[in-house]
Amino acid sequence: MRIAAALVLALVTGLGAQAPPATRIQLFLIERPVGTERVEEMWITTGGRTLTTEMELVDRGTRLQLSSSLSTEADGTPMHFKAVGRSYRFVNVDVEVKAGLNATTVRVTSMGEQSEMPTPAVWFPARSWSPVSARASLITYWERHKRPASIALLPGDADSRIVVTFRGDETVQVGARTVPLRRYSVDGVVWGRETVWVDARGEFAALVSRIHILPFEAVREDLVTALPALQASSVRDRMADLAGFASATLPTATGVYALSGARIITGDDAPPIEDGVVWVRNGRIAGVGPRTGLTLPQGIRVIDVRGATIIPGLVDMHAHASQIEWAPAYLAAGVTTIRDMGGEAGFLSAFRNEIASGRGLGPRVELAGLVDGPGEGGFGTVVASTPAEGRTIVDRYHALGFSQMKLYSLVQPDVVNAITARAHELKMPVTGHVPTALGLENAVLAGMDQVAHQPVRGQAGTPETDRIIGLLAERHTVIDPTLAWGELLGRPREMRAEQIEPGIAHAPYPLAANYRSVLNNSRPSAASPAAPAATRSVSILKALRDRGVPIVAGTDGALPGYSLLREVELYVQAGFTPLQAIQAATSVSARALDLGAELGSVALGKRADLVVLEADPLTDISAIRRTRFVVTNGKMYEPARLWRLAGFQPGSRLPLTSTVPRRMLHAR
Repeated sequence: MRIAAALVLALVTGLGAQAPPATRIQLFLIERPVGTERVEEMWITTGGRTLTTEMELVDRGTRLQLSSSLSTEADGTPMHFKAVGRSYRFVNVDVEVKAGLNATTVRVTSMGEQSEMPTPAVWFPARSWSPVSARASLITYWERHKRPASIALLPGDADSRIVVTFRGDETVQVGARTVPLRRYSVDGVVWGRETVWVDARGEFAALVSRIHILPFEAVREDLVTALPALQASSVRDRMADLAGFASATLPTATGVYALSGARIITGDDAPPIEDGVVWVRNGRIAGVGPRTGLTLPQGIRVIDVRGATIIPGLVDMHAHASQIEWAPAYLAAGVTTIRDMGGEAGFLSAFRNEIASGRGLGPRVELAGLVDGPGEGGFGTVVASTPAEGRTIVDRYHALGFSQMKLYSLVQPDVVNAITARAHELKMPVTGHVPTALGLENAVLAGMDQVAHQPVRGQAGTPETDRIIGLLAERHTVIDPTLAWGELLGRPREMRAEQIEPGIAHAPYPLAANYRSVLNNSRPSAASPAAPAATRSVSILKALRDRGVPIVAGTDGALPGYSLLREVELYVQAGFTPLQAIQAATSVSARALDLGAELGSVALGKRADLVVLEADPLTDISAIRRTRFVVTNGKMYEPARLWRLAGFQPGSRLPLTSTVPRRMLHAR
């Protein structure tokens, strides 16, 4: 028999409750200890429990706090959930879920919006990754309800489902103790799969997840030394799942075939090929040219794509692919190569290798090894305090097959010099944030080949700004502006996230909710004058391009797949021609990766990475969103299947353009 929420809440404060000792859970962001979740439980004589948590962490100098409580019945059925605070630097959480007194309805309040609905047959409340300790309550609920195929997520939308899968028993060694654990996959609390461990009593042990899109772990304090073994176990599960993506999604075409009748934008400066043919043979482009002038082998499969436009596969030069769901999302948007700009080396190396081997489905992966300096506010655990440490770190990343180095903000000048010198000896370009102790000019002179985000400050046309742009042009310094990321986070509070990026309407609820929760009172409204920083960013980007500074398209993650398309649209708004904008995401990026001979254009002998669009982006750049097929390494897929693998709902065709005025451009 159900116990009403009000009665339970009364019991937990009365004599019918007992409190076990409080539990502390250590929190890690990119393997760096960043905070704790303190957990207190109240057990009720009727068998129910209330879990109360206080989370505190510091992410690169930003302090985050989140408080929560969860009350459940004896069988794990939720009755009341409340969480308030921030779970990431821009992700706000303010949610309450209450079961009605008659148990037939549930009332949900999220970010001030309230709704009431019939109680789903099986459901569980959650918002963002916190509280981590509640994953054990979710698993208890799943087990006691006979392992349902899925569980409704509240708050959520009609497609929001949690899928729990038992992955096996294992043991970890903690000092002299051997600790038995049970391992589960949980898909749908955050975007994508998490790994959760519970102990023999069903209590929370550990979690491998994400804080928004960055890798994150939570481990009960007494099990912290087992974290490396737990991470390795999680990576093995995820790589098996990635291989499952490939086996469950057969390509529409593979091997030898031809795409015939499309307009072909090759990615170089040549005019488009009208009524063209691309001949694909075993992952390579075996021929490209006008249909009337290209002789195909007898009996080859010819796929009619008349009316379509073919462009080279796109490149995201600023990815943070900390989970396998990025792989199909990128491909669905036409992104066939990514440069990951910092995560956990164990996962990223396995992710790259699984795709490169053909076992996993995803884009080509290039890796930039993240390194920061010591001190509070640092990022990750790869830290170089001395030149010798910097050189050793470069060697370590090189041995793992990383192709570039990424500096972060706290690296000191002498260490920067050592890292860049050693990286250049090993033919590894150096990219990343401008170290705070150097500034842009000194960082470039110290050997930074590429710079993340748009680092030029000041007004285009002034002597000092022109001097800096001249230096960047002289050194051929590559700039990765990430305009779409800044635009999405810098939207005015009253503007819906979908007005910035319409793809959010098709994103999994937990991911979309993060972006919808951004509260930005400091930005001007759509009706107000443009922010000076936004105006400067646009004018400087065009000035950089006009002076010959290479501009490459990157997103800093943002909305998977879609934000790379938005980045290209923003370059056109900033004054690039549509072809120049496409080149920023294809041929210019390929050259910045030193892969210009391999990819980035539709040319004989190159890797068959292509996007077949429904319309011509040279006429309307937003046609880049209208993907009919994507070809990666010669294998052709339909995007709708790939979006579903990533947890997105393809839905009806997206609008051709967002509704953001040009003056709203903003660089982070």
